[in-house]
Amino acid sequence: MYKDYKNGTATFVIPHWRTENDLSRKHLDETIQGIMNQTDDNWNIVLVDDDSPCKEAKEYLETIKALNPEKIHVIYCEENKGPGHARNCGIEFAYKNGSPIVLFNDADDISNPKRLENVRKKFIENDDVNVVYSTFKVIDENSNLVEESKLSPAIYETLEGHTRDIVEGENAWIAIATDKNYTNLTSATAVRTDLAYMEPFPLVKASEDANTWLRYAAHKGQFIYDATIPSLYRIPQNTECSTRARLNNFYEVKANVDSDGFFKAMEIALENKNIDYSQCNSLKVKFYVKLAESLLNGKQKELAKEQINKAMLISRDETSELLGQKEELKILC
Repeated sequence: MYKDYKNGTATFVIPHWRTENDLSRKHLDETIQGIMNQTDDNWNIVLVDDDSPCKEAKEYLETIKALNPEKIHVIYCEENKGPGHARNCGIEFAYKNGSPIVLFNDADDISNPKRLENVRKKFIENDDVNVVYSTFKVIDENSNLVEESKLSPAIYETLEGHTRDIVEGENAWIAIATDKNYTNLTSATAVRTDLAYMEPFPLVKASEDANTWLRYAAHKGQFIYDATIPSLYRIPQNTECSTRARLNNFYEVKANVDSDGFFKAMEIALENKNIDYSQCNSLKVKFYVKLAESLLNGKQKELAKEQINKAMLISRDETSELLGQKEELKILC
């Protein structure tokens, strides 16, 4: 695929699913306005409705399309398959229309006005770039900034990872999988369209993004971080994450999907000779220990123990050494 980063039209991909909720419609309006406010106006929007159960929600997408029919496109899925499938539909649209860059943007998050301008510069300056991601700020349902003290451990950990030992460069999947866990927020991630088309999101409804980032990062090419274009990530307060609310076994699914992404990333890296087989067992141990730490932060002690047992089967000595370095994990021994 010919990549004209300088002149090519970038594509914002927005998965959409809504019930009869006026506040969600307001959030979508703010999301769209955030894209229309971009300082670089060479963009398309692809709104992909994941078979919303609300007829009005689907009809409202036509109202949004009418704001700029040449630049705003709507795709309707006939079956609800989750945000990963919806994003894949948007990626396919971008790929078939020659768009060189895909910028992911969930339907309630807001892009920084200079997001596309800065992302495009990164791709132009270095043809070896695969992914450009930024930090984010958390807002509530009323678009007010959320205080750091009110952030969940997982969100705090992600943001803290943007202040030290920032994940960049080649083989970024290793740091993501064995040190950082979740690194780049979906609504703050942009990717080469051809890579996104090659590595579609898995058809699951939890952690599908984390799985995909690992596979992107295992290909030859650079992960690039830009601190100057924070997205606004909406987390309604005093309510449970919508994905976790819909999935009773959220953490079990997350552990399986994250593991699938890690092992597929390892296969890609081995095939591309980014790593050799002598590194694999050590990386597996570090991954399982880090996954256990993440699950423990989510108060999933038994599931965390399962990951430690998997690590022990690979190397008891290395696992014990890692556990000895992490005081909070000693309860899993």
